[in-house]
Amino acid sequence: MKKIWRAIAIALPLFIVYGFVLFLRASDDPKFCASCHYMQQYYNNWLTSSHNQVACGKCHYAPGVGNYLQGKLRLASEILRYYIGAYSPEVTSKINDGACLQCHKTKDFYKTVKFDHGRIEFNHRVHLSKTDVNFSFKCQTCHSELVQGQHGGVSTQICILCHFMGSDMRGGPVGGCNTCHGAPKNDIYVWDTPFNHSEYLKSGVNCQTCHLHVTAGTGSVTREKCLECHVSVADTFPDSKTIHDEHVVKESIKCFTCHGQIRHGKIQMYDVFSPDCQQCHGNRHSVQEKVFSGSGGTNVPVIPDPMFLSDVTCEGCHSSMPGGNGVAGVHGISSRIAGAGSVAPFSTCSLCHDRRYDTLVTMWQENVKTRIRNIELARAKEYLLTGKKPSPDKNLDLVIRDGSLGAHNNRYVNLVLDQSGKGLKVGYRKPGVEFLYERNSECLSCHFGIENVSVNVNGETFPHGPHLFTKKCTDCHENVGPTSSIHGRLTAAAQSCTNCHHQSKNQKCETCHSLQTGFYNGTFLATSPDTMSASGIACSDCHLAEGNYPAIPTAQVCSTCHDAKAAKEYDDVKSQVEGSIAQWNRIFPEMVAYYESTQLKGGLDTLRSIETVLDNFQKEGSMGAHNLIFTQNLVKRISNFVEGFKDTPGTTTKMMQLSQRNMP
Repeated sequence: MKKIWRAIAIALPLFIVYGFVLFLRASDDPKFCASCHYMQQYYNNWLTSSHNQVACGKCHYAPGVGNYLQGKLRLASEILRYYIGAYSPEVTSKINDGACLQCHKTKDFYKTVKFDHGRIEFNHRVHLSKTDVNFSFKCQTCHSELVQGQHGGVSTQICILCHFMGSDMRGGPVGGCNTCHGAPKNDIYVWDTPFNHSEYLKSGVNCQTCHLHVTAGTGSVTREKCLECHVSVADTFPDSKTIHDEHVVKESIKCFTCHGQIRHGKIQMYDVFSPDCQQCHGNRHSVQEKVFSGSGGTNVPVIPDPMFLSDVTCEGCHSSMPGGNGVAGVHGISSRIAGAGSVAPFSTCSLCHDRRYDTLVTMWQENVKTRIRNIELARAKEYLLTGKKPSPDKNLDLVIRDGSLGAHNNRYVNLVLDQSGKGLKVGYRKPGVEFLYERNSECLSCHFGIENVSVNVNGETFPHGPHLFTKKCTDCHENVGPTSSIHGRLTAAAQSCTNCHHQSKNQKCETCHSLQTGFYNGTFLATSPDTMSASGIACSDCHLAEGNYPAIPTAQVCSTCHDAKAAKEYDDVKSQVEGSIAQWNRIFPEMVAYYESTQLKGGLDTLRSIETVLDNFQKEGSMGAHNLIFTQNLVKRISNFVEGFKDTPGTTTKMMQLSQRNMP
């Protein structure tokens, strides 16, 4: 009997050791893990991953024999609980960083790798650095076994949680948008409209200007979440770093055990525009929105309006304000287009800007309105004189369809019209935009487009464009801030043209004014000299001021030699010719279109003849003062042709439409 017990005493430990060795070998096979039904999904996940050649224990046990045996003892206890029904189907695991480092060397962490199917460039060093990141991370913090098909992969949901948690959404995610992805390089389609990000980014537009709502959910931790694990929760919490060290670093608790998820994507775009505006103004990339955001033009850089960059929405101007002063009684519109049948003031502007800002907007609109009219006129004249029908102008069409005449984006609209007017005889020669901004950046922030504006100074037309080649705004205007009462006032030196021009007393007039002297003497335009030229009256008899310096005379100079009626006669002739030219230009495009379509005999030829004379007449510049008889005959010729056009059958409806046009 003693021999039997002795044999058992010797054999039993050997059997136990042999059984334990068999258990070790069997449990090293990943299929062993799948023998528990709730582990099958984890096994399948591992089987389809890039780690499917690495046994479970290689990662789940820390390096070293002691850690390996310790892990097997934990496994044995799990098996026992499984068979007695005391197990939990909620699987938790703690992966020691040392297990990862057996294959993934530290030097590899400094290499840039591709993440999220190669879409994102990623570097481990930044996330493992104590100086760059406030929290401590383990490999398992980001590398989870729950990513489908990527056992040990990284869920983008964890990235989103960390980068957007607690950040100011208007300021973008932690690290900025480019940390994970740049803008699309090619055109994309937004509501069936092609759009390219590159020009926007060059112009300094932030992603958040358009992509305001790119997340849903806050990722916050509720008190109820804490109570799922803890019996009680203190009224005050430790700082977030301490909490993370305890839960994430030490216990490897997964992020979403505590945190709610943050969803990231194109949740809502272009909130700077009003969703309500779509109902009347088309989709969210309508013409008005294109102009406001500084896009839509051809061969024009993207230049968003300053209010667009400041996130001012449509309702910021187009809605009722406290006290009812913002609407001016018209469907949420602060002011209608100048000349469009409404004289409502831009009352909403003064709520944010200086009290005179509404006057500035009106000036923008008048300038743009004139520019549109001049471009349309130039296109019609070009067709008449060359016979070449101009191609459709998308830039001009954009400005007209926008309808704000610069109020939505004055700088961009003027640049679009610059492009539209290229190759046409429109206005005066002017410097390039870069040159203007370099010399007058402070003024042009409000007065962009002034280079296209001509004003009346002492009864004469003053074009800004040619003068800005050599002059700065402050050379002629008081250099004071916009809130000053004398802001923009002409300096004493700028009150008279002779302070810059005609500084030489002895220079002959015809040297610079050949057209004027020719018109006066009957060798340009007119076939006979003016009556005063025939009487021997020289230029200097009318054009000399005090000190014998040349000057532009007023009509009153006539009274020095003639009776009082002479000045009035000249004023009447000047008013008549200005009115006739204005009427001619206003209906010129319609006259061209009508005679071209009807092919009435002689209509286009006569139209072309008068236009050629008018073009030279306006180049001469005196508006008839240098040859009154020719001018009176020209007025009659224009009036007769215009009246004949009005009386032509079929033009009545056309003229009525013309008089009712809102746009110039």
